[in-house]
Amino acid sequence: MSQRVRVGVLLGGGSGERPISLASGLMIAEHLPQERYEPVLLDPLVLMAGNPKLPEALRERARALREGRHLPEATDGAADAPEELREQIERASAGAAPATRALALSDGERGVDVVFIALHGPWGEDGTVQGLLDLVGVPYVGSGTLASALAMDKAMAKTVLEARGLPVPRDVEVRRGAWKRDPEAALARAADVLPAVVKPVRQGSSIGMSLASDPAELRSALDEALRHDTRALVEERLRGVELSVGVIGNDDLQTLPPIEIVPRRSFFDYRAKYDSSLTDEICPARIDAALTAEVQDLALRAHRALGCRGLSRTDMIADPARGVRVLEVNTMPGMTVNSLLPKAARVAGIGFPELLERLVQLALEPED
Repeated sequence: MSQRVRVGVLLGGGSGERPISLASGLMIAEHLPQERYEPVLLDPLVLMAGNPKLPEALRERARALREGRHLPEATDGAADAPEELREQIERASAGAAPATRALALSDGERGVDVVFIALHGPWGEDGTVQGLLDLVGVPYVGSGTLASALAMDKAMAKTVLEARGLPVPRDVEVRRGAWKRDPEAALARAADVLPAVVKPVRQGSSIGMSLASDPAELRSALDEALRHDTRALVEERLRGVELSVGVIGNDDLQTLPPIEIVPRRSFFDYRAKYDSSLTDEICPARIDAALTAEVQDLALRAHRALGCRGLSRTDMIADPARGVRVLEVNTMPGMTVNSLLPKAARVAGIGFPELLERLVQLALEPED
């Protein structure tokens, strides 16, 4: 039998989405067809031991990883996660090796043939790791440096999407410096779009996101969002059907059936995303054929506008009064048991192992 393809699954990292990344990476490694692939769990946090932007607790974790010590992680940053997910997080953390061991950055180790990036948030989904992999010449699943950076920056992504004719919600951006210098002026400017959804510009998994209906709630929401980023987006709150549409492919793109998201909480927050008891995710969505075609077309256009590769997932709201608005594009959607893109793929007849294998093969395709 020929040698199996060695797949380095990059997981963990240093963002606030580290717990979900660990769970995603573990699921990827466990479901890749083992007869053809040799998955290796790799944590790039080891590269960040000296990064002053990282909290000291994570830098200590990075040093421990470098020294071969394991620090328990089952509840670290995942207090809102269900028990099953926390168990997956701990198991992934315990089984991960330093990324330096398999990225051809050390002597005497066999490198990986391809990397499956299961990182979410800053230092993983934002083009930084993609640039490192480009530098060392290792192919990887998902979009390149530019598309990843654009999609991660919600404000810049909306600028690009709007320039390409895609409908997006109205918004106001608030910077941490301006908020500290003159909060009243920033508040008055942002209040123009109330009621609003307030979120950090460069975070995912609804981290730091709040709803605001009046200036008092807006003040609290901005405080929360700016704890997680130097920029916050105050975006008009639309009411309608929440939809998410996945796209798979490089040149020949396939749109997946739309998923309708019906949170049982006030909105699709961190816990609702990863606890299936708190959200109904209906696929295919309960929408007519015309709206299905429209949102699938918007997902394709968003994927192409940002220059995505391999996969993407575009989140939208179909507001009866305003029409469909594109909220954001995810270049590396979650791959946990409760993740949206694998669910839509199953409805399209693509099982999880087949989906993973297809994504690895897309990563190995040369870019023409």
